[in-house]
Amino acid sequence: MLAIDLVKNVALLVALVVLFQVAIPFRARNARDGRVVFGVLLGLGGVAVMLAPADYGNGIIFDGRTILLFVGAVFGGPWVAAIGAAIMGLYRWSLGGTGVWVGLSTIAMSGVVGSLYHVWRLRTGAPVSAWQAWLGGLAVHTIMLLMFLLLPGGVGWGIIREIWLTVLLAYPLATMVVCLLFQDYDERERSRARLHRLAYYDGLTGLPNRQFMLGYLQQQLEAAVVGARYGALLLIHLDRFSRYNDARGHDFGDRLLVKVARRLQVCTTGKAELAHLTGSEFLVLAEALFDTRAEAGTEVAALLARIRETMSQPFDIDGIQVSVLSSIGISYFPVSETDTAGEVLRRADTAMHRAKVSGGNRSVVYERSMSTVAERQFHLERELRAGIPAGQLRAYLQSQVDAAGRVVGAEALVRWEHPELGLVSPASFIPLAEETDLIVDVGNWMLDRICTLQGQGAFPATEGFRVSINISPRQFHQHDFVEHVQQTLARTGASPSALTFEVTESVLINDVSDVIQKMKTLSTLGIHFSLDDFGTGYASLTYVKDLPIHELKIDKAFVHEAPVNADSAALVESILAVARHMKLVVVAEGVETRAQVDFLQSRGHAVVYQGYLYGRPQDASAWLEQVKNPPQVSHAAIPGGGHA
Repeated sequence: MLAIDLVKNVALLVALVVLFQVAIPFRARNARDGRVVFGVLLGLGGVAVMLAPADYGNGIIFDGRTILLFVGAVFGGPWVAAIGAAIMGLYRWSLGGTGVWVGLSTIAMSGVVGSLYHVWRLRTGAPVSAWQAWLGGLAVHTIMLLMFLLLPGGVGWGIIREIWLTVLLAYPLATMVVCLLFQDYDERERSRARLHRLAYYDGLTGLPNRQFMLGYLQQQLEAAVVGARYGALLLIHLDRFSRYNDARGHDFGDRLLVKVARRLQVCTTGKAELAHLTGSEFLVLAEALFDTRAEAGTEVAALLARIRETMSQPFDIDGIQVSVLSSIGISYFPVSETDTAGEVLRRADTAMHRAKVSGGNRSVVYERSMSTVAERQFHLERELRAGIPAGQLRAYLQSQVDAAGRVVGAEALVRWEHPELGLVSPASFIPLAEETDLIVDVGNWMLDRICTLQGQGAFPATEGFRVSINISPRQFHQHDFVEHVQQTLARTGASPSALTFEVTESVLINDVSDVIQKMKTLSTLGIHFSLDDFGTGYASLTYVKDLPIHELKIDKAFVHEAPVNADSAALVESILAVARHMKLVVVAEGVETRAQVDFLQSRGHAVVYQGYLYGRPQDASAWLEQVKNPPQVSHAAIPGGGHA
């Protein structure tokens, strides 16, 4: 009889595992609700077990409630055990009989022992082994048998003699099996939860990630289309965030990101959904949908004000006060019934980039014209990438002359002869190339072209004649830059003493030791270095003092304003004084009028002039043809204007 009861109880226990699986979605959605549901299911399972017990008469019954309650407490905790025990206890009380108090005691005891196991699991973080589960089942049922001694009239001894061997052999084993079933399912659910978190949440900040936000945004977008309403998405980029990583390391940057995330959470909670994309970008999606675009704009303005206010206070990282500025792109949706989450995000990204290139620390709302510009830039980049190996680049030269009007050098300038567009303005493709690796290809092409011409003897053989080549920061910081220059010189036969590399201060602010080593190596070969746009940076004098600089190039803005602006005049005089003291060549670019020349000449320092007053940039072939029989250039103003 007891064996049959055991089979029934085990079947009910397996059914409980299924019920537990049903309860999991509730637990995943709300921990408190999940515990209540699980506790109720546990209690109902116990009642089901007690519906068909082994009956020893006069209200003395035996069933598998102890296994149910012990296992439920191990995996659900004290609250689950309390709810389940209360339901089982009420039903057992309703049955009455001589054994009611012993029955209630076994229910309580099973829940307590299981809860102790639960606490142990949480503290150790270790799973329950088969041996531990069996031992728990043995303890519960040994105590239960001892409780039978409390039955009146000594009937407990008779029951114990009849069932003790079966109970101690079978019930601990059944407890172990059910525990392992629970644990297996529990671990699988935990693994699913971990995978879900990895897939949809950022590991650093704990915020939803791009994938999660795109799904949520798509839901908002569809609801907006159906309801003819409007939503808003904000893309926040932390300006110049890479500086913190470069200066203090990625751990410093990570801690700053976490603090930024916490502040943004505070000002967006209840108003918007916040997500962390990659690196220094955050997404903010307004939770509400609005009846009109104007209403959406009002809410976004309030949200922006909160974000700006909370971000305006410095962040404290290891006692260091860090101020964080941000560029924010705003995209309203939908723009059509076929709008997608990806398109909304792309528009916000386009607006954010417009905010960045406009100086940063500002907010820009997406406009349709921005996509037109971005699309044109995209196609231009593709065409430039194909045009370099196709031979579409052209080398132009602009003369550099001394005070007597003699050509003493030239600056090499790149031009792009597009097969359909003709000559593309450098202002259109140089900034585009500088944003990508293309500037390295352009720079290498120009170096090869000038060295080839120089090796062929195309340039004047005048003593001291030099051709200046612009070297971009990205090109200079290539690990093999020096080796590439040496190989180009060897292959073309060019003389390094006839070359000047023009660099800006932006080349010099990163990895100074590497910069110094490269410049000294190339300087040893005979290559000169010119510091371009001198006076526009904040640490120029430091660079001039520590690095092998041979030439200073005065920015054309100072040259234009020096004759009429006292501040610009003072800056130019300071540059000339530095050059005089350190015996450096000075090149004034953008010279266009006689007044500018007179101002520079009156300062008593020999200056090399470059600008439209002495000639516009020309195709290298035409320029070389012209300098074969150079006319004497006077300082008379040449009509016309423009910039060098």
